[in-house]
Formats: sequence, structure tokens, C-alpha cells
Amino acid sequence: MKRKNIISLLSPVYLIIQLFTFSTALGDPLTPLEDYRIVLSWSTFESELEAVLIVPNVETGVGTPLSGSVPGETSNKYVFSTGDVPPEPSITQETFTIRKFSPGTYQLWVKSKFVEEGFGDTDFFDDEKFSIFSNSNAKIEIFDSGNLIKTINLSPNPHGLVWLPLEIDGSTKKPIEVNKFYDHLRAIHGSITDAVTGNPLDSALIIVKNRDTRETEGRVISNKNGEFVITVDPGRYVVYIGKKSYISDKFDVDVIHDFPRSIQAVLTKIIPNLNYRIILTWGRFPIDLDAHLKGPNPGHEDFHIYWNRRTLIKGKKYLDRDDRYSYGPETITIRGINPGEYTYTVHNYSGRNETSGNAMSQGNVEVRIYNGDKLLKKYRIPRGTQGNYWKVFELDGKTGEVIDINQTGFESDPDKL
Repeated sequence: MKRKNIISLLSPVYLIIQLFTFSTALGDPLTPLEDYRIVLSWSTFESELEAVLIVPNVETGVGTPLSGSVPGETSNKYVFSTGDVPPEPSITQETFTIRKFSPGTYQLWVKSKFVEEGFGDTDFFDDEKFSIFSNSNAKIEIFDSGNLIKTINLSPNPHGLVWLPLEIDGSTKKPIEVNKFYDHLRAIHGSITDAVTGNPLDSALIIVKNRDTRETEGRVISNKNGEFVITVDPGRYVVYIGKKSYISDKFDVDVIHDFPRSIQAVLTKIIPNLNYRIILTWGRFPIDLDAHLKGPNPGHEDFHIYWNRRTLIKGKKYLDRDDRYSYGPETITIRGINPGEYTYTVHNYSGRNETSGNAMSQGNVEVRIYNGDKLLKKYRIPRGTQGNYWKVFELDGKTGEVIDINQTGFESDPDKL
């Protein structure tokens, strides 16, 4: 009679060793893996599509493209694609599987496999009856652990060269339907709004320059919806935006992959020299960030202003705009400073119950403080910083000096910030 193996194939010890070996192969020992799938399907007789998933990189902030048309995987093996799979003769599917999420935004793009940039600049696309997607019956299905959690169908009369159906928050796994079409593969798209009203700004001048060569690549005027687009080659650019009676701004934009880049610009009008305006902006995720301002209130106890406390200071409103649906702006104006200290804090309200993680730092969170016609300081929370609140700076009400704080932590109760 043969002796049994010391470690049975069914023993708990053996299973633990196998789990350790499999997890180590993925670069993170004993990490539980997920089954989160994104499936693009379309009618093969009408089109030949390709999906590309942009996977966020925590360290660099620059996403990595993963094609859906051929089998492949990311370097850490957490995301892989199956390639084209025809479940039936008339239908083709491409599937991305995410085994472990990283903080940041996942973008899914869909384009034709055969149409190149420049084709969209011809009159071919002026025919509203034609579109790469119009007869494709394309749709996106998202499954979490085998359960269908969301379906995205083409919007009516899809018209464009490339489709952005959805984005996913890597911290919450929450998919957001975008369903937007673009006429160019490589371009800088933008929208410009007023910091106080949130209304679009038309007739703003936009100039795009190459950051390496310093050459001007394009010059346009924003339309009535505050929108603009400039086609570019892959490269590193700076976008200058200006409008009469407003303080100008600029943005660094890197066009790396064959997909459009978008910016949401927020401009403020020139304000009186005694006033200070603070503008908070961010990306699609986190969904809801809040601005908090504490400071002196002559003849009363110090104030704490945020979305749920809109106290008038000397009869004046300080919270100009509260935004709850991504991007901002969230704007506070101090209408004449008083002796004492003003403290400004950003709170991830949509992540207020978090006790760990760096989701807020992955959201391109930016704070700018203006005085008169000048930008005094611009702050960006460092990528990878832990915390769901960020105490940004203090303003000396006697001297007007802005003092950096840059303190982060976790707090669920907005009243305690």
C-alpha cells in the first residue's frame, strides 16, 4: 500500500500554498481577485470595431492602453483582454476582465479598426446619415462577479469617429455612462465656464502651443456653448485661455494615445482688491467634493461655511457655487478680509465614510486662490496621498499672506472639518 502524500491535494495547507503561488504570480501575495468584465458587442456585418481600455497608472498618472481586438494583459496582470470572439456569425465581442482595481479613472474608447485620423476631416462625415456606429448595434455590458450591473446602448443618431461610452472609478468600481462621440482621434477638446455662475463662456480665445518646440499649433474662439476643439499630433502642449474682463489661465495637456483629451476650464472675472476668490475643480471622480472655509466674523463667533452652512458674513454671501456632480467649480469669495485666520479645506463628501485609501488624490483636485486680477497660488494634492479631506492653506486676515498647510486625513462629519 502506497503512503499518502504528506500534503493532500485537498488539504487546507495545499490550497493555501496554491493561492499564495497564484497571487504571487500577479505580484501581490494573497490578494483576493475579482471578476469584473466589460464587454463590447456589435453586428459584424455592419462594422468592424475595436475597444481600447485606458488603465490608470497610480505612480505616473498616465494611463496605459489595452486593446480589446487581440488577447493581451497589463504588465501587472490585473487586467486582460480576450481579443475578438464571435459568439455567433453575425456578432463579435471583445471582453476586458479586471481582477484588481487601481485608484484612478478607467476609460473605455471604441473606434473603427480601419478609419484613421484625417478621414474625419473630409466631407464624408458631413453626411448625417453616415456614421461608423449608426448600424453597428454596438452596446456595452458590465458584469461584476457574473452579474450584469449596467448596459450602455448607442445614443440616437451616433455621429463621430470615436466613442467614449463610459468611465469607471477605480476606487469604488462605479461605472458612469458618458456616451459621447468625437469627430477626431487626436485632438484637444475643452469647455469654458464662469467660476461663479457656472455658465458657458463664449468668445474666449484659446491658443495651443507645443511645450517642446514653443510653436503655436492652433488658435480658436470658444462657441456659444463655451466649447472648442483643436486637432494636434501626439505631443506635449500648453493651452492658454483668455477672455476680456476675466483672469487668464493655462493648462498642460499631453496627447499620448490616439484618443481626444478634454479639459474643463473655469475662469473668474477680475475682482476688487479687497476680495479673495477660491476655486475648487477636479475630474469626473470623486463625484462630490466640498469646499470648507473657516474664518473671523466681526461681532460673532468664527464662521464655518460649506454647502450645509451658508451663513452671511456682514450681510454678504461667501459660497458662490456648490457643485455635486464632478468637475466643479466650487467657488467661495471672501468679500473683504478681517483680522484673524481663514482656513480652507477640501472634503471628499462622496467618500466621507472612507477610513483608508487615496481616492481623492487620484482626482486631479486643484485649488486656486485669486486676489484682484492676480492668481496668488495654485495647489494640487500629490497623487497617492491618503485621506478624504485636505486642509490646503491659511489666509492671514491682517496681512493677506497665504500660508501653505497641505494636511490630509480622514473625517466623516463635515461639521468637524
